[in-house]
Amino acid sequence: MGIRVLRVARWFAILIFAGLFSPLVASGQDGQLTEALKQSKKLQVQGKLEEAVPFAEQALAIGKGVFGADDLNVAILLDHLASLYKSQQRYAEAEGYYDQALAIRENALGANHPDVAASLNRLAVLYHNQGKLFSAEFMYKRALQSIKAALGPDDLLLSKYYNNLAILYQAQDDYEEVEANFLLALEVREKALGPDHREVADSLLKLAKFYRRFDKDSAADFHFKRALRTYERALGHKHPGIIRSLELYAAFLKATGRRGEADVYRSRAEEIRQLKGG
Repeated sequence: MGIRVLRVARWFAILIFAGLFSPLVASGQDGQLTEALKQSKKLQVQGKLEEAVPFAEQALAIGKGVFGADDLNVAILLDHLASLYKSQQRYAEAEGYYDQALAIRENALGANHPDVAASLNRLAVLYHNQGKLFSAEFMYKRALQSIKAALGPDDLLLSKYYNNLAILYQAQDDYEEVEANFLLALEVREKALGPDHREVADSLLKLAKFYRRFDKDSAADFHFKRALRTYERALGHKHPGIIRSLELYAAFLKATGRRGEADVYRSRAEEIRQLKGG
């Protein structure tokens, strides 16, 4: 049993890093699997997606033989193959492999586990990319329920799933659901990270842009200011990371007829850019 656990742990490391960073030397089928996965990842990075697929298929076939068809390591290999098809917009093939990976994880880990939630989220993103918004919504909600049941209602990971739902509802112009989910993401981040963290500022900026899109100028102004102050506390007043927030606020001010204020924030952004050499 101990040998099996060590072997699986080893392969999780190898598969997660696509064999590129593992110091372990493999032989036999293990070595063939590592090499096939290396080649597939190398070609993927080079943008040679069609050429990467046969190596990913070879890695999957070997992986099933090494671990068994229902092993969690095989789910990782399935995800990799699915990602190659997704990048080629071959969505039907991608969906089939993502479905298989999800089934393996649900059988091995149960419905309420972060890895199951991640699988559900991959399918949701796939549907979202195709404009299948109702299917995407269903999967996003399943992912959210899974992660919430596994980690509790205040875990930082939930913010990712709330943001995904908010972005989906934006595509449907569902004002109330967009606002609710962005606010929930903000609440989770503030509880987990405190009020002066960059990710909290990111959430505030999302809300500001959302309110601007729906012509809620007062709310947009409030959240742009809060976002900027939070970035400044988190990063410093001269950090390049606040340039985007300054420019977005300046554009908002200009659009709402406050050109003098807009020039002040735009000048600050330009000053920071020049201090950092571009």
